[in-house]
Amino acid sequence: MTNQQFFAHLGIVTAATAAILLGLQQIPAMQSYQIFGWICLGGFVVLSILMFLVARVSAKSKNKNDFTSTVLGFTAGKMMFTIMILYTYLKLAEPADKFFVAPFFTCYFIYTAFETYFMMRLGRTGV
Repeated sequence: MTNQQFFAHLGIVTAATAAILLGLQQIPAMQSYQIFGWICLGGFVVLSILMFLVARVSAKSKNKNDFTSTVLGFTAGKMMFTIMILYTYLKLAEPADKFFVAPFFTCYFIYTAFETYFMMRLGRTGV
């Protein structure tokens, strides 16, 4: 997967996710979590770019274990990062209900699927 292909796909995924977030914000119970949703979107975009750049280098490595280690490391790191984000938001913002997880997990699931897609392509092609 080339940089151009990656960024084109990322743009499409980001536009679709933004549209979903805009739709979620039309629900009255979700309106107070608009900013949190947009921050999550931005965070997952940055994380996807970082993951792509690191995975691209490790996919070109002569040692194919480097790529596997990269995938596992990012997966574990992303899980810990998401737990920290949710916990921090819960403690700092003290939301009145649990609806704040909807925009977060919308972004999380969409970008996890996208990351799985491009990591599989990188692993298969080695570039």
